[in-house]
Amino acid sequence: MQKTAELLLEVGCEELPAGFIDPALAWLEAELPRALAGHRVAHGAVAVDGTPRRLVVIIDDVAVTQVDLEEVLQGPAWSVAFSPEGQLTAAGEGWLKRNNVDAAAVFRAEGKKGPVVAAKRREAGRSTATVLPAILEALLPKIPFKKTMRWGDRHVTGGQVFGRPVQWLLALFDDRPLSIRFADVVSGSTTRGHRYHAPHPVTVTSVASYFAALDDGEVVLSRKARAARIVDEANRLTASIGGRLVDDPALVELVKNLVEKPFPLLGRFDPQFLAVPRELLISEAREHQKYFMVVDDKTGQDLQPAFVVVAGSDSADKASLAAGNARVLRARFEDGAFYFRTDSERTLYSRVADLDKLVFHKELGHYGEKARRLRDVAIALVDRLSAGLRAAGVDVTRVGADAVRAALLCKADLTSGVVNEFPELQGVMGRYYALKDGETDAVALAVEDHYAPRHAGAAPPRGDVGAVAGLADRLDTLVGILGIGKAPTGSADPFALRRAAIALIAIVLDRGYRFDLADVVGVAVDAYQRQGRLTKTDRARQVAAVVEFVTGRLRGVLVERAAQAGFADAGDVVDAVMGARVGLDDLPDVWDRLRAVARLRADDATAFAAVAATFKRVGNIVQKARDDGHAIDPALPDIGALEHAAERDLLELVRGVGDAASHDDTLAQVVALRPAVDRFFDDVMVMVDDVLLRSARLALLGALEGRLSSVADFTRLQA
Repeated sequence: MQKTAELLLEVGCEELPAGFIDPALAWLEAELPRALAGHRVAHGAVAVDGTPRRLVVIIDDVAVTQVDLEEVLQGPAWSVAFSPEGQLTAAGEGWLKRNNVDAAAVFRAEGKKGPVVAAKRREAGRSTATVLPAILEALLPKIPFKKTMRWGDRHVTGGQVFGRPVQWLLALFDDRPLSIRFADVVSGSTTRGHRYHAPHPVTVTSVASYFAALDDGEVVLSRKARAARIVDEANRLTASIGGRLVDDPALVELVKNLVEKPFPLLGRFDPQFLAVPRELLISEAREHQKYFMVVDDKTGQDLQPAFVVVAGSDSADKASLAAGNARVLRARFEDGAFYFRTDSERTLYSRVADLDKLVFHKELGHYGEKARRLRDVAIALVDRLSAGLRAAGVDVTRVGADAVRAALLCKADLTSGVVNEFPELQGVMGRYYALKDGETDAVALAVEDHYAPRHAGAAPPRGDVGAVAGLADRLDTLVGILGIGKAPTGSADPFALRRAAIALIAIVLDRGYRFDLADVVGVAVDAYQRQGRLTKTDRARQVAAVVEFVTGRLRGVLVERAAQAGFADAGDVVDAVMGARVGLDDLPDVWDRLRAVARLRADDATAFAAVAATFKRVGNIVQKARDDGHAIDPALPDIGALEHAAERDLLELVRGVGDAASHDDTLAQVVALRPAVDRFFDDVMVMVDDVLLRSARLALLGALEGRLSSVADFTRLQA
């Protein structure tokens, strides 16, 4: 077994921005092993980690010698390399020299265009320690950063760039230092500890001693450990006042890369600021200062007049440090309170007129036009949903009035000072302003909730008014952006149309709304055209394009929801229910059919496979007959037109399949036919020469297939 050793690479630099660290480490984790493989260096596990001042890669079980190279080289045509007398030509000698091949090793091989010169070349693997410096030196300049810096004398550094100026390099292999150079820095055998607590160089002789040096030097290399330390220590501090951190994993992930060792501190602020909306206070603390807010441990919602700041170094005077950060935060809170107070001097409705000055899209007009379109689409949606809402005991008149009002108001907070400062609070601030103005609770909630779900897996709208406003918004955006030819291409989706379509589907499924999608899309198209927009494209074509785009996202949503419901590997079931002849306009019905088929499979996979195989055969025969030009009578045949007992028995059973209370019942009825269908195929030949008999049998199978296709296209199921 070949000897192996550990490889350690540390790039020390001035403080990198937090957003630079994780992408750079991910790149190193992928590219350094790829570079080793390209140089025939075998290795084991790869670990990367880092802090603002260092990027570190450690690779276990690196072979100390390259794998021997053995390859067959092909050169010029044989007639070019050798004369008719068999003597090497100048071209042949040149090829041998360039490739370091002995003439005795040459042999004749068959190339793509005839005989060529060939030779086997063997090259013993070199010591890994001799090839590593070149590998590392080639890799370091390629580490990607959003922005890079130059430093020092260009003639000395060679014009190299990096995320921040490089301060030191440490490269160890087999517990011995490697000599590498990057920019004006030559690697040594030392690392450095925390900038303030242990700034002096420390000699490293092994990976183990490296970790010991970091521990002694007050550096927590592990990103996971820093994140855990932030949360654990912060919650220990906040527990002393009956609180805990606001749940904000993204902020933890950011702050962990701001420090080499986190030292959380608990600070206090004036309780009078709690009169400001909590979301605004959280945004002021989070976005500007990277502070964590504190909530009551029991409610998990009520803000406490306290915050946690994560310092990068320990301080003997923690009280003064906390007080200084509190003064900074107070200034931020005063700004937020001023914006909120100023915004509140106007009603939200008065801001609707300001939307005429805010461009939605240069080809689609301003947000004022959009608000009026949303109102029109909301009216149509409530009309289409009214029967279902009434059946659920909903006051349709109230919902309709609130939905129209919410649709008109939902974008108005885009003109406010707070949202201009914190765009992520759009909708949230609108709810506060609406409540202050005396709008109904449903309208105020809908102003916020029309953005829901804000991302995959996020909470849906909390009521019908918000759901209707949210659907109207997504439909308007999809119709408008697709209507001007800005459909997503590849991974690029600048207008987030895929997210809009997925959110639309999620709302419909979560609320159980049943309406004709094409019909409501048409209403949205009409709303644009009444404003003189999207008039150059055929209406039917625009409607079809939007419906196709939305249903194109449906499969992924259904597969994900099926998995969440416990139906793994349900892709073929999704394809089957989406392929049913009843169409896709009723999205809740598609979901109900999916669950019915998936439950049938889950109850007895073996029996389901047999059922699927039988009815797949039915569907294939019917489809082939249609493809071959056979007309299939939609009506069941007369029993007198059939000859065999098996087909007559099947006819009677098919006649007994009626309207069922649920898709589960429909499937149960159809599954019960399987023995009779199997007997039919055992005893009966469908494609006989007798035209009338063949037509009767095809009509029987067509009727059976029709019952099946009301639930799913069984030909798409994997038996």
